[in-house]
Amino acid sequence: MTASEQDAAAQIAEAMTYSLLSEAVSWPSPGLVSAVSTGCHRDMDIYTFLRSALRIQPYYREAALFGMEASGGSNRLEDLFQRLQRTGQRAEADMLTATGGVNTHKGTIFLGMILCAAAGMASRGQSVEAAPEEICRLARSIAERPLQAQLAAILEQSQCISTGARAYREWGVRGIRGEVIDGFPSILNTGLPSFREALDQGADLRTALVHCLLSLMSVAQDTTLLNREFDRARIHYTQSCALEALARGSLFTAEGRACIRTMEEDFRLRSLSPGGSADLLAMTYTLYLWNEKQGRRENGEFLHRISYSS
Repeated sequence: MTASEQDAAAQIAEAMTYSLLSEAVSWPSPGLVSAVSTGCHRDMDIYTFLRSALRIQPYYREAALFGMEASGGSNRLEDLFQRLQRTGQRAEADMLTATGGVNTHKGTIFLGMILCAAAGMASRGQSVEAAPEEICRLARSIAERPLQAQLAAILEQSQCISTGARAYREWGVRGIRGEVIDGFPSILNTGLPSFREALDQGADLRTALVHCLLSLMSVAQDTTLLNREFDRARIHYTQSCALEALARGSLFTAEGRACIRTMEEDFRLRSLSPGGSADLLAMTYTLYLWNEKQGRRENGEFLHRISYSS
């Protein structure tokens, strides 16, 4: 690998990690850990997330380098996916070591490895300036066939060991696998437009991220909501609450902010933690930064615009 390729991979991973950290600290985020709340979680706090995000950054860099090495073709792409799987398993193990056994970033490891590899393919050893649509297309090409095979295998299994597998087997809900197979429609059609809309209205980074989170919650088939109680109604309820908050103005109106405060307490009592939507939010922001020349301009601009007022 050349020095420029090494530098590009480091920049890809840095943007991904910055996005994970930005998602983690942003609030209000009903049911989720933030800088001011542990949501409905008792086994983790913001510091757990910070340790985890920093620990897994080198694995994102490794995924980006894998993507740069890939030359295309279905066989090479399947080999790439297998390499990403093995690296992702090492990242998960390191995450659990950093957090004392708490799963903070399993979903973002899965999505982040695939997208970092796609960003590496798009960069060709230079800074990433590819459109989000192109990176998502490449990510889909890397993972579509293996994930389709995983879904087919789930239907053949006598037992389902994961909540996501059970949701697919019983209801046909593909969860995060479906997002990747379909080319990240929740991000491209909802997440990025809502994030940019908020910025166009003059919102600071925190506000834009929370608005984007609510928008993603309103459409995502988030199977992480089923981890504590396997009831499909929990997905529909979360979507309807997010839609109501958006209809009332999101963080841009007093009515919207009051609605979100009610959601925070309600989700805590119902033990609803939309972790899948949070994962998609981090990926949305990463794609935005990659599209803006690795966020070098935007990171500096946002740092003095972040506000923690209610």
